[in-house]
Amino acid sequence: MLHGRPPEAGPDTAPRPEYGPDRSLTARQQAKAAELTAAGDKVSASAVANLRRRYQAEGVLGLVDHRQAAKRPAFGSMDERVVTAMRTAISEAVDASTRTGSFILWRTGEILRETPGAQDLEVPSERTLYRLLAKLTDGTHTFSAASSRRSPRARSCRSTRPRWT
Repeated sequence: MLHGRPPEAGPDTAPRPEYGPDRSLTARQQAKAAELTAAGDKVSASAVANLRRRYQAEGVLGLVDHRQAAKRPAFGSMDERVVTAMRTAISEAVDASTRTGSFILWRTGEILRETPGAQDLEVPSERTLYRLLAKLTDGTHTFSAASSRRSPRARSCRSTRPRWT
């Protein structure tokens, strides 16, 4: 669209008539929008203009949709000390007898009280803590019977031992 020639064409290749040097930039952008719409991608001339400006400013990387690249924290605005305390409480409960979610929340609070510098920390609501607990224990056997929690680890250890015949 900028020069009227495909990128792989040589400098002596004549531009297509709708993209020729005698056409205004606006007319070339409208022609590109019509071409893309005819190909099945409904695009406006203003969208083509925005893409052209980004391409001229940043090159090919300017055309990339960066919305996917925006990384959000895994646990939102949750303080990392709360996440660490809950992970500790969960790991303590793995080999113990079967524990409930309310016990894990209580133990998280106890760990936070014992943590230096966490006294000024505002602990989130119980509902928020339960959502965090669900994220941290997703796919685990945290609240099943103790034998169920220990057996997957035991199986993985047994599978690495050589079998003797």
